[in-house]
Amino acid sequence: MSLSEKLRKLRDNRNWSQQTLADMMNMDRSTVSRYETGKSIPTYQTDIRFADLYQVDKEYLVEVLDQLLPKAEEPGYMTKESLEDHDLGIILQLLQQEPDLKKNLLDIYLMPPKRRAFFVDLLTYQIKASKKHKNI
Repeated sequence: MSLSEKLRKLRDNRNWSQQTLADMMNMDRSTVSRYETGKSIPTYQTDIRFADLYQVDKEYLVEVLDQLLPKAEEPGYMTKESLEDHDLGIILQLLQQEPDLKKNLLDIYLMPPKRRAFFVDLLTYQIKASKKHKNI
């Protein structure tokens, strides 16, 4: 059973509308609809929130999510840069030290292209602004 089918079944079993679920999850009803139709994939954090709300084992939902998300070692998801690239080593170190950053970057990766571009621009702007105002 797909993740979208599981989410729909869990909601239907409780006789909740999409709006009721959206209110409980603090999200738009359209987001719930996209998750239940498979048009969008929830993040791990959202998936775990669903599991908590529905009072099911998180593995029931997360195991399906693991199959949907791209794996870095699969073909097509390899970086073009050499593994000996010093910058990549620094970035890998940062991601290991800052797990929240890694999760947020994965969330950005899963966004639609226009939304992803917005957040990349926002992050770039924030970094440039912080360099101009080093006293902060």
